Parts: sequence; structure tokens; C-alpha cells
Amino acid sequence: MKKQIMLILVFAGILGFSSFAGSASDQEVLKAFELRMSGKVDEAKLLLESILKKDSTNAKAHFEMARLKHYLLTGGGGTKIDEILVSVNKATTYDPKNVTYAYYKAIVHFLNAFMAMQTGTTEVKKNIELTCSQFKKVLTMKPDYNEAALYLVEIYGMLPKDMGGDSVKAKEYADGLESKSKYFGSRAKAVIAAKGTDLVKFWLDRVDQEKRNADFLVEAGKAYLNNDDLVNAEKYFQEAIKSDPAKNIQLLDLARYHMMVVMQNKDLANTNLPLSKSFLERYLKTVPEPIIPLKAYAMGLLTRTEMFLGNKAEADKIMEEAKSLDKYFSRAMGIPNLLLFDSPELQMHHYFSFFSPF
Repeated sequence: MKKQIMLILVFAGILGFSSFAGSASDQEVLKAFELRMSGKVDEAKLLLESILKKDSTNAKAHFEMARLKHYLLTGGGGTKIDEILVSVNKATTYDPKNVTYAYYKAIVHFLNAFMAMQTGTTEVKKNIELTCSQFKKVLTMKPDYNEAALYLVEIYGMLPKDMGGDSVKAKEYADGLESKSKYFGSRAKAVIAAKGTDLVKFWLDRVDQEKRNADFLVEAGKAYLNNDDLVNAEKYFQEAIKSDPAKNIQLLDLARYHMMVVMQNKDLANTNLPLSKSFLERYLKTVPEPIIPLKAYAMGLLTRTEMFLGNKAEADKIMEEAKSLDKYFSRAMGIPNLLLFDSPELQMHHYFSFFSPF
């Protein structure tokens, strides 16, 4: 993908829970999560508010409220980043030893910094410092939290010095990851690779070494996609999906690629939008069926393609169906991060880049 569309603002959620003790209040928080997952966001919010009214120190409820607010931010629900920070700060205050809450707090700080980059405010470096400090705190709590270390590699390795970049620190964290994990070590090395490095070859070498592991196949596909090689991108994504059906999310990346091409050149609408539509329809037909928030999101993208193609009636029909599933589905171009939809009983381990559209 061309450089001018590499920095796509993605309001994606990074969320999760570590564990549930099974108390009545914990089960109520879990119910609120399940309501949100079923598209009943307003009901989920009311339940969380009632839980917190009874116990304002319930860290799990504050954390799930932060997740819900984050979801609303992407779906036009009227929330602001500061409101998410209020909730996640309370979660870490009332349960300071929970590494999942600490990690999410770092993600929210990073989102805040990234939004400042887009709007050109003077708060970027300050927010980056807060972000790095929080990710380092996560690593103090859990040294093998590879996702936190990879974020530090990206921040230090990809930002200019006046925003907090530091190539020496980036290499230190990348070297540390390489000693712990072949996958995260490879991703870190790709981030700090010298300008002009052939990242397709970089990932293909590792695909062969790792016996065509699904995670490495996805990275190879993304490398091809960033080189505008759609044939090989689809080939490697499909191989990854065959190995791990959960990788079907990459079909959305292929659909988004064609949409972004049209955003840059509307003359290509009749060529690329039908291709985008086909990938969205394939995603919606995958088995198991996509979860409701992602299904509604994909239908929202499909609405855009139909509208651009002049099929207003069809676009309106699809939009109504999407809203009936979840009226707060994400309207952002970026795919909502899968951590937003992890079970509250899981520790978060999905990772997404703020610096790449794929």
C-alpha cells in the first residue's frame, strides 16, 4: 500500500480481563459483557452503572465500562477518550496488581497520543511519555508480556526524536523480544529494519523456518499487501485461514485495501469496489459466523461500497440490518481490535499497530 495511506486512524479497542472469581458482582459484569457482545450496548451500560452504584470500587466493572466507552467511541456513541481514561484509571486504582488493566491503560494512553498526532496538538510527546511509562510498568509486572514490549519497539523505532522516538531503545527492546519469541522478535526486527529492506523476503524466510505457521503467513500476506501484490496477499491469507479459521479477519483487510484505493482515486470505483464487496461477502459467510459487533461492522463497510456504486436502496437495506444487530457498530475504517471482544476470563494477547492500516 502506498505511503500516503499508511497512517490510517484506527479507533480500535484493546481490551480483556484476566480472571473472574465467580462472585455475584463478577457474574453481573460478565453479563454486561455478554449484552454488549449481543448488540445490546445500552442495556450493558445500564447494568454496569447499577453495579457501580452499589459498589464504586468494583475494578472489573470500571474496566468493562472503559471497554464499553471505547466501543461507543468508534460507533458514534458520544464518548470521549478522557471518559475512557477515567474508567480505566479507576480499574487500575482499585486493582493495581492486575496486569491486564495496566496493559489496557497503556493502550488508551497510546490512542490518546495517536489522536493528538492526527490533530496536531502540542500534547503528543507528553502523551507518548505517559504511554511508554505505562508499558514499562506492565513489563515490570509481567516481563514476558511480549505485546507491551513490541509497542515500545514501535514507539521508539517509528516516531521522530521530537515526539519521543529513540532508535537505541527500540533496538534494545527488539533484541529482548528476539531472545524470548521468534514471532514477536521477528515483528520487532521488521519494525526497526533498515529503510529499503525487502519485508516480503524477510517474512517468507521466516514462513519457511516456522513450517508455515499461521501467524507468520499473515505477516507475509501483509507484506505483499503493502507492496500492492493482491494475488500473493490473498494467497498467504487464505493459507493462514486454512490453518487457523480465526484468521478470517484478514478478508476484511483485503476489502479495506480496495476501499482505500478508491479513496485515493475515485475513477477506480467500478474496478475496485466490486472486489471489496466480494471480500466482505466472503467474510460474512465464513464459518463459524462472525460475532455480532464484527458482523455489523463488515455490513457497514458493505453499505459504503453499495452507496459508492450507486446502489442506494441496497445500501439502505444493509445499513438497517447492521443497525438492527448493533446500532453502535464501529464506523471507523480500521478493523475493531479483537481484544475488544475477548472473553472477560482471558488475558489480552491480541496486538495491532497504530502505524499501519493492516
